[in-house]
Amino acid sequence: MATITGKSHLFFITSPRSPYKMKDEVRFLTTHYSGQVWNHAVQQTFLENLVQSGDFKISLSNDPAFQARDRITRGPKSLGLVDLQPTINITPAGKAYLFGKRPHEAFTRQLLKFQLPSPYHRDLHQTFAVRPYLELLRLIYDLEYLSKEEIAIFAIQLIHIDKYDLIKQKILDFRQRLTNLKTQKINRKDFIKRLFIEEIKTIYHAEIQQGKIATRQSVTNDIEGFATKKRNNFIDYADAAIRYLRETRLVTLRSAKSNHVRIPLERKAEVEYILNHTSRLPQNFNNEQEFKLYLFDATNPLLLSDNRVLLIQQIRQLDQNITTHLEMLSIEELKDIKEHIIDEQRKQEINRQLELLKSYSEYTDIVTTYEDILTKKVSDPPLMLEWNTWRAFAMLDDGDIIANFNFDDSGMPLSTAAGNQSDIICCYTDFDLLIEVTLSSGMRQYEMEGEPVARHIGRHRADISKATYCIFVAKELSDATIAHFYMLHKTNIRYYGGKTRIIPLTIHELIEILDISHRSVQKPTAQSIRMFVEQISTDADHASDEEEWRTKIHEAVSSWGQFIADR
Repeated sequence: MATITGKSHLFFITSPRSPYKMKDEVRFLTTHYSGQVWNHAVQQTFLENLVQSGDFKISLSNDPAFQARDRITRGPKSLGLVDLQPTINITPAGKAYLFGKRPHEAFTRQLLKFQLPSPYHRDLHQTFAVRPYLELLRLIYDLEYLSKEEIAIFAIQLIHIDKYDLIKQKILDFRQRLTNLKTQKINRKDFIKRLFIEEIKTIYHAEIQQGKIATRQSVTNDIEGFATKKRNNFIDYADAAIRYLRETRLVTLRSAKSNHVRIPLERKAEVEYILNHTSRLPQNFNNEQEFKLYLFDATNPLLLSDNRVLLIQQIRQLDQNITTHLEMLSIEELKDIKEHIIDEQRKQEINRQLELLKSYSEYTDIVTTYEDILTKKVSDPPLMLEWNTWRAFAMLDDGDIIANFNFDDSGMPLSTAAGNQSDIICCYTDFDLLIEVTLSSGMRQYEMEGEPVARHIGRHRADISKATYCIFVAKELSDATIAHFYMLHKTNIRYYGGKTRIIPLTIHELIEILDISHRSVQKPTAQSIRMFVEQISTDADHASDEEEWRTKIHEAVSSWGQFIADR
């Protein structure tokens, strides 16, 4: 049981960082450890087996038990997806999220029930009275959008609903000051940083006055250093809050690279229903068991989709040409129709994006996005890397480029691909090309990506009869990763389906390929891709070591234009 006494700001669930990944971790926990006591030994074994399974991109720390508690108690337990006392068990809410037909609805209910204080989060001073995600949703609705900066600087201070109007006005004033910067010739980035530090000093005024500025990570007497660390923490909270809210499907990004979230038109009625019918004040409970009965219930609070009349109205607003006699259908059938309409709209938006990509009109934006990813100017770099690389290969050639990451209802990238599959699959007539991307580097890159990439190829080969290759794209390539892929080219391993042909490229090398393709009159095709990967595979067979092979890869990239001409 955690205590929030003495805190002067909100916190949002940050572990796991992505709620989408939380599903697989809870499934693993409850499948293998249900009925067991959540003690130190089980915690350590759970984390070790989670890593060894190879389906999760997690590296083992020096304290696996702590790592397990961090991943399970912060997110799954707090949201009522799993019960850890007296033994490990999945809850009705957890079943609805993991195995139900509409996991986004189940997740929405649990986020709305997350409250401070609660029997899981005690507040002896009674300074908290808020449902954090509900109030974030209200701010997005009232202000039309909310940026990650605004969440980190201002919304984080909304520890009581009585502060809502104050925080809302602070955000409006902040936006006006940003507008005024254009005439004052003040650097926007510097202004936001200074304002952020000022707000943090206000939040921690009492601690600073008393000299209590040590953090869990380090001891420091430097106020500026203390404020900077808190600033980074608040940005992490804001980033995670956006990810969790997006899992509800009630919010989307203003644009794929944007740090701003908004409510899409097709979900506006649902948000209005929530804001009008969900109590803003946290509920009071006599004990933890009473709280659990409320938290674990998969049917509360009620959503618009639980109201038959309003659901029919929403369906007719989404599709004004619908001819089905909706009044004759059950609630579940009506929900199916609504989700089908929204899903079709999502597919249309993705197809629209693909048409733009095939025309090379998005070339400049793709290159710029890669630079933004490398300089961490995007909100979710790993997700943006998968999305942008999907765009790059969709533009590059004539294959069927399948993204294994998830899109939201508006066609915006939502969450990265699951750890047990490739990020992208390029399907061609006589071969397939798997694409794996990562921002990890050094030995961590080798530990997290080396074996799983080869295993993905092995699984894919087992399911098809075509030749299979893989391009591995990274910010930078570690020596260990290059050596591992070089060895796999030369070694016949039955578990991976034979010799495994993985081509390691840096992001800048992929950009070079895109640049040559863009400038070329003749555009590349699937045959260009195949000749390229075959050449590099042949180079691996003849190279004396991995360093010579790496040099040959770079030469092949520089000669990409020849592969286009020879197709």
